Amino acid sequence: MINHVFSFTLLLQLLPFLFYGQSGLRIYDLSSLQLRLMKNYQKADSISRSILFKDSIYTPYHVLWDGYMGNGDEFVKWTNENLRRLPDMLTTSKEFNVEDLSKNLVNIAADLERQTGFKAKGNWYIFYGPAWTDLGSLGSRAMIIDLSHKSNSSCERISRMFPHELCHQIMEESNLDKDTTAISSIIGEGFAVWMSMYYWKGKYSLAELLGYTEEELQLCDKNQEALKTIYLKYRYSSDPAVIDLFRDRSSKLNEKLPGAIGYYIGYRIVEACISKHGDNSFRDLFAKSSRDIAEQSGY
Repeated sequence: MINHVFSFTLLLQLLPFLFYGQSGLRIYDLSSLQLRLMKNYQKADSISRSILFKDSIYTPYHVLWDGYMGNGDEFVKWTNENLRRLPDMLTTSKEFNVEDLSKNLVNIAADLERQTGFKAKGNWYIFYGPAWTDLGSLGSRAMIIDLSHKSNSSCERISRMFPHELCHQIMEESNLDKDTTAISSIIGEGFAVWMSMYYWKGKYSLAELLGYTEEELQLCDKNQEALKTIYLKYRYSSDPAVIDLFRDRSSKLNEKLPGAIGYYIGYRIVEACISKHGDNSFRDLFAKSSRDIAEQSGY
């Protein structure tokens, strides 16, 4: 059994790396804590090991784990089952310098604040999980980076998505729009893609920032009128299945078009709105409702 009177050395092991950004972000590196404990206690008896995992990783950050993968028992079960993957996880971890990743996030947030006048606020959690998403929001200004996801192949690839997700955090802070119909996610995701294009200034293609292949983007361009018809028909739907059709990458209108088609439609709407009202008008969109943006776009 593990001695529950922790030594000072063990106590230090249980402290995650925490990076504070002047932009109002708090970044928790739980990945290093997970790997340390999995490595050091993989041969401990399962009961004691489970108690340690639950007390040190789950309980202090239960809002994260409850929102992403369930309760403490489910988290402990996943951790124990993935001890067999520890060698691969340790190898993968060498490809990431989480401190550098955190600095990239803080620097990009500071750049966006200078460029937009708006500040991103909230918590970011970097961890190993069930790989249900690569990078995204849990709501309440909480963002996650699951290093187990195959898309998170490098710091560069993860950092590419920071302007997109920071745009969502800014809007969560500055936008009072409470629309829960399909148009909300369509415009929100489209604006986040537009802000990524604005921030990276040609470093990445539109297809890359949409998460599409070039062929998928070309198909979307060729079928804009058909996509517009679908958008106009369903934009105010509150049906979860319809909303997922626009925002879920696994939901497709047909086998050739990409999933998350709302990202593309929303980008074109935001692009049209900014083109119509001037290059600097994008700053106004952070506080506008989705319906106002769509109406003012003329799309």
